Amino acid sequence: MLLARAVTLIEDVITTGGAVRNAALALRSATADVSTVICAIDRRPETGSVLDDVSVAVLAVMTKNELDTAHNLRA
Repeated sequence: MLLARAVTLIEDVITTGGAVRNAALALRSATADVSTVICAIDRRPETGSVLDDVSVAVLAVMTKNELDTAHNLRA
């Protein structure tokens, strides 16, 4: 019997969340315990993410709104 291993996914940019969702599901099917994803920029819309059904916490360095605000301050 394989024991579950805790896995944290690392992603550069999350736009729709589809790649993270697919990776989490694939890893879970191989007995991994995936509960967290860390990304540089989270560009997902504030509601209705495809990640809602896979229950992963997203920790982002910056969200799309924060990136837009920083850009507008420089303009």
